[in-house]
Amino acid sequence: MDQTKILLIDTDETSRDFLAQMLHKKDYIVSHASSGKDGIAKALEELPDLIICDTHLVDLSVVELMEKLGQNPITSHILCIVLSSQSNPDEMHKCLEAGCAEFYVKSGMVMITMVNAIPKILLEKKRDHPNKKNGLLVVFLSANGGIGTSSLCANIAMNIAKQTHPATVAVVDMVLPMGSLSQIMGADDGEFNILKVSEQPVDEITTEYFREKLILPPFWLVHLLPGSPDPGASNSLQPTQIPAMIITLKKSYNFTIIDLGRSLSKISLPIIHEADLIVLTVGTNLSGVNLTKKAWNYLLDLGIEKDRLFPILNRAVGLEGLTKAEAEKILGFDIKLTIPYMMGNFALANNQNVPVNLKFPNDTVSIVLKQAAIEISKQAMKVQG
Repeated sequence: MDQTKILLIDTDETSRDFLAQMLHKKDYIVSHASSGKDGIAKALEELPDLIICDTHLVDLSVVELMEKLGQNPITSHILCIVLSSQSNPDEMHKCLEAGCAEFYVKSGMVMITMVNAIPKILLEKKRDHPNKKNGLLVVFLSANGGIGTSSLCANIAMNIAKQTHPATVAVVDMVLPMGSLSQIMGADDGEFNILKVSEQPVDEITTEYFREKLILPPFWLVHLLPGSPDPGASNSLQPTQIPAMIITLKKSYNFTIIDLGRSLSKISLPIIHEADLIVLTVGTNLSGVNLTKKAWNYLLDLGIEKDRLFPILNRAVGLEGLTKAEAEKILGFDIKLTIPYMMGNFALANNQNVPVNLKFPNDTVSIVLKQAAIEISKQAMKVQG
């Protein structure tokens, strides 16, 4: 079982160290920040269960800090306890109004009382929000192959990492029987991939394991879990380990983005059900659009809500084919975005293992990919609530 993580935000190092010692004795994992901005960055990076913050910060008021944490859905669920060196009813009222769980005036006895109250405070929060997740889960899916789903997944994930920095992003290649994200992103396959992870005992698949093992490809700003290196090897995948893997990834990263390709299987369906958002890639050929319509209706029949589906029309192979309006008429739903055709430039960027935005920063596609990242992250946050 994961230990409770607590972040201390206090300008006074002596005060931080004193409280940290008390918390360590209770077997909490404790991290430190000496300013409000550093505390926000640490909260995004570490996703603590609880923040204990002093009111005297050099760069932000404690109310401003809580407002910033509350405005970001990634950190909005984190509990905050406020400590003050003086009794000020007006300050206490403002902190409680801003969303702090408890307000304490510092003293030796009060600190002991606060530390002893932490389990109860956390339990009350779990009762209020029993299904709250740590990180967001986004899956990329298509009804037919050859329409650039993996390329979109890699490039939109990179843009999400860039737009939400310092939030962390993990990308998982679950296209079977063989993945392609490591080739697109120029990552060294090595011996580490999803097959190796699935062979690990559940108790060894920890947040520390993923943060240490996932690959950071050059230029991409994301952490990658490569897929199956070849069709034969895919037979060694242990499906029973996948749920634990997804749960831990969501605890480890602010965004977990999974490329499922065209899979609607016993392995992928539980992931789709768990996802905050499903990015459905649509091609421009008639047969592919008809297949997408069937896949869409199938997902709706499974109970997937419409607001969790984010369709994108990708003109991956040329200008021919159906227009957005024609595709929407057949599908019976609106397409959120259209990725314009960029001739051979997308393939060139893939061949050189660099993001499209880096290779062609002024291309219209780069602008649309950035927009897609913003809209996808916002809708996933909204769905998670």
